[in-house]
Amino acid sequence: MDFSILNQSPVLDDHTVAASLQDTVDLAIRADQLGYRRYFVAEHHNDEKLAGTAPEIMISHLLAHTEQMHIGSGGVMLQHYNPFKVAEQFQLMQHLGSGRVDLGVGKAPGGLPLSTQALQHELREDAVSFNRKFKDLKRFLSQEPTEEWQGLKTSPDTSHPPDLFLLGSSPSSATFAAEEGAHFIYAHFITNNERLLEESIGAFRTYNGTGRFIVALSVIVTDDTSIQDEIIGRNRIFKLTFQDGKVLRVGSKDKANELLSTTSGQVDVEIIEPHIIAGTASEVLSKLDEIASKTGVDELMFHLPTHDAGLRHQTIEALAPVHTIHAAQKTNTL
Repeated sequence: MDFSILNQSPVLDDHTVAASLQDTVDLAIRADQLGYRRYFVAEHHNDEKLAGTAPEIMISHLLAHTEQMHIGSGGVMLQHYNPFKVAEQFQLMQHLGSGRVDLGVGKAPGGLPLSTQALQHELREDAVSFNRKFKDLKRFLSQEPTEEWQGLKTSPDTSHPPDLFLLGSSPSSATFAAEEGAHFIYAHFITNNERLLEESIGAFRTYNGTGRFIVALSVIVTDDTSIQDEIIGRNRIFKLTFQDGKVLRVGSKDKANELLSTTSGQVDVEIIEPHIIAGTASEVLSKLDEIASKTGVDELMFHLPTHDAGLRHQTIEALAPVHTIHAAQKTNTL
């Protein structure tokens, strides 16, 4: 069972934005030394709590500071971008990073409506769907010949493209990833629903028996119950469902109220309690083993749900593959 890390690059307590981003780098360097399989960085916009706005830039920087781990995006929010340009960027990084680059793609906007409007300001109103963009991205990466783009290449050497991952939290997303031959990362830390997880695994395995199914979940190593309670409080998710069926998830009551104050019509609000695996290192590892045994997933990816730099480093140290029985199970697969 491989262990990996998803770092959203939060603005840490008592840290500047620059110092928080440096901690993203420091955490990657240590994770590389500790035997983690891959290290993904996220894309969020106009969020005072999160500093990672451009994963392609962060990945390039991290590649220069690490030696073994795969470095990837968790993920590029493809609806904002041109698939060919994304393919070019990641193929270039794949060359610079000696084949250690993973391209994770997300369907969410990575921000609230204002940032989405800014990012998509120059896009046509009849812009193509996410599914079409994902299919085009796959073709550009793999150089599958198409009549429309015959002879178009992302690089003079496209023999080793980065591996493609889709991030999602539903059986339909898992099915789409499988049908497209992509790996899938289930965002358990966002959608705490065991039934959907099981259905997503089943759907993925039905259509893709060889791809990797990864579960991204929240973990923290501390046996201090007061700290655990504080972390849970800071990670509640407010799910807003609008009349047109559109769904937005925000991480604070203030953000939810801000949206509600500028929206006409009925909006349903649901408070989702976070599912965080917390406790001593042995307690957390025991729960992780239980999840892995029950689901049969290929890999677990740790989201660290705290803005406390010390707790973040403490957690990856305590759960490090080189310190656990999982070290003996590591392979050289994707």
